[in-house]
Amino acid sequence: MRKKLCIVSCIVLGVFLLGLCGFVVGQNLYYGNRWYPGTTLSGIEVGGYTLEESEKKLQEYFQNYTLTVTGRENGSLIISKDDIEYAVTPDDEWEKAFQTQHERLLFPFAKPESPEVSYDASYSEGTLDELVSQSVLVQGNEDYAIQEPVSAHAEYDTSSSQYVCVKEIMGNTIRTPVLLEYIKTALQQGEPNLDLNDAESYPDVYEVPEITSEDPELGSQIDACNNAALRFIVWRFSKELTETITPKKIAGWITYKNKKIHYDENAMEKWVAQFCKKYCTVGKTRKIKSHTGKKVTVYGGDYGWQISTVETLKQLKKALKQKIDMEKTGEYMQNPDSETKKALTISNKPAYLTTAYKLDFDGEINDWDPKNYVEVSLKEQMVYVFRKGKVAYSCKCISGLPVEDRETKKGAYYIKEHRTDYTMVGEDYETFVKYWVRITWTGTGFHPANWQPWSRWSKTLYQTKGSHGCLNLTPQDAEKLYYMLKYREAVFIY
Repeated sequence: MRKKLCIVSCIVLGVFLLGLCGFVVGQNLYYGNRWYPGTTLSGIEVGGYTLEESEKKLQEYFQNYTLTVTGRENGSLIISKDDIEYAVTPDDEWEKAFQTQHERLLFPFAKPESPEVSYDASYSEGTLDELVSQSVLVQGNEDYAIQEPVSAHAEYDTSSSQYVCVKEIMGNTIRTPVLLEYIKTALQQGEPNLDLNDAESYPDVYEVPEITSEDPELGSQIDACNNAALRFIVWRFSKELTETITPKKIAGWITYKNKKIHYDENAMEKWVAQFCKKYCTVGKTRKIKSHTGKKVTVYGGDYGWQISTVETLKQLKKALKQKIDMEKTGEYMQNPDSETKKALTISNKPAYLTTAYKLDFDGEINDWDPKNYVEVSLKEQMVYVFRKGKVAYSCKCISGLPVEDRETKKGAYYIKEHRTDYTMVGEDYETFVKYWVRITWTGTGFHPANWQPWSRWSKTLYQTKGSHGCLNLTPQDAEKLYYMLKYREAVFIY
């Protein structure tokens, strides 16, 4: 029984092997001029196709070919086959791969190798260059703005009251030659997509900022700017009134170059000029009570408060250069309260060129003593001295001749000096007088004038016998005023 089974098994095996051999021979004969089943070339299924048929399939595969280029901010460029006269043809590697594959017999259930082959891609390079250079990715349009890269930089932040790092903006400015090379490579390989957001695969295709937020020099710049700007420069007029330059204002004057802080001196000088003008009362229009009890308007002159722009600018520069411990700056940045602010505060006193009786914070021109002053009426040619709000003394005078360079200037002035002996010097005169009381630095003052015809004095005598600008008095009145008028007392001439 066993012998019979063995004979049957041998017969079956022989038939199977004979059939298998026949199948293998038949299969290899069929695929002798065809690609083995399951073969793919560059992603194209060619199993069962002749070499010529596979070349035709290659053409069909790329019949509707497009390359989609995706950029930053959802920008895109689609290049179609017809746009650039794109065509592909197999190269010699296809025939070599076909011959190599057929050097081995094809056995059932064996998976054939899919050789790596290439093909020749042709297109109009001139058309491609123009298409890319004029594309939205490169040129932009209303819906896709081109943003150049912006370097990270230090900037004063008003919300946090300190310099911070403003992160770089990468932008979407294309390096066109680099993009073209990536596109040409993709076309040669028949790639359907090219994603420029993949920086690892497509580096250097975008312009990059020169400075990034990781740059250590930027950190040093922020520290230096904070130390320079985070200070409060104060001018104290009184407990109630101060003028302060804040870090925000200072930050507007600062630039950082060559690892050094630089200041905009023109802007600083402009601020000083505005500051001094704000608190200047010289030349302001004032209303005084005249000897008649009525109000008289007087404007011009040199009486009032005036801060020195030169000295104030020196104070400002000194305060900006004053060294402040970085630790104190850091404490304020961490906790900007009154205590940490105090450590960064630099106080100054206003540097006045001229001062007045008082600085009235509610009414800036109410800076003179309304009870004690001198009134000079050019119309009446009279001088009135007020004491305790009333006329305590009055006398006649002769003012300047009403011609250019000799008339007595109107305005609010103040007594600047007293001299018992004084020589007045002009272009055509040199006269010694006693009891000289200066009103202006240009030469106007009270003084006796013995040469004047006082016996025929009148309100109009000055029109023919007028002085060179001074207020001529009789010797008796000149002596009286000399001892009566006080240094820096207001003199109103109108």
